[in-house]
Amino acid sequence: MHYLTRHVNIRTNPALLVDNASTIISLAAGYYYPIPPHTPGQPRISRYALGEDYHLTLKSRGRALLNWIQKEIAPVNGRIFTDSAPIFEREWARRAGIGWIGKNGCLIIPHQGSWFFLAEIIVDRNFETDAVEPLNRCGNCSRCIDACPTHALAGDGSMDPRKCISYLTIEHKSQLPEDYRGKWSDWIYGCDICQEVCPWNHKPAPSTIPEFQPRQTLTKLNRKQLKMPNLQGDENIFKGTAVMRAGWSGILRNFEFLENNPPV
Repeated sequence: MHYLTRHVNIRTNPALLVDNASTIISLAAGYYYPIPPHTPGQPRISRYALGEDYHLTLKSRGRALLNWIQKEIAPVNGRIFTDSAPIFEREWARRAGIGWIGKNGCLIIPHQGSWFFLAEIIVDRNFETDAVEPLNRCGNCSRCIDACPTHALAGDGSMDPRKCISYLTIEHKSQLPEDYRGKWSDWIYGCDICQEVCPWNHKPAPSTIPEFQPRQTLTKLNRKQLKMPNLQGDENIFKGTAVMRAGWSGILRNFEFLENNPPV
């Protein structure tokens, strides 16, 4: 993750992304939809990647909001971002009063949970705000820390990416650590364990965004399908989803690692 060390000045100064930037409008979009219970041995994909690629969906909705601002409020200059630029998304969302950063590193929205994407609109106009930063309400809970099979969470909102299943199955480009065989819990793209056990996700807020509706081809994915070479072409069941971030070679690498793991 050496890319995180680049553009540090931009991460802390949004004016380098938008000339005369004055306001960051932080947005949260829920992606939670019920899915069938997991069957041990079945390949698993992180919930956020089961629907359409969120980058396109959120940018489209952010553009519509920016157009509304320009028409109804003022002719501002602005740009929309969602996981697509060096921006401290969670920190800006916390300062905007949306939620707090939990021990699992996710932004937790009071009484709604953490199954949310974040996006930002940076504009060159000052807007008044009555935002109040919410208190961190994780308390003494350590469920996410205790449940992580690779012990990636530090407990202070940070994590060690070298141990994180989500990082290893998506961003990591070389071979997967042999030490984690048998601990993968069937994940071939991402990991939701630390969110699944979080008490704030006990009654998750359902999404109202149809593009995030999970594809049945992904919720019912089986090992036999991943052994079919034709899925790499036009029939690729991951096409149009965030899963393609890992690339086909990454998906196969993760699956092969899973194949040599006993079901957990």
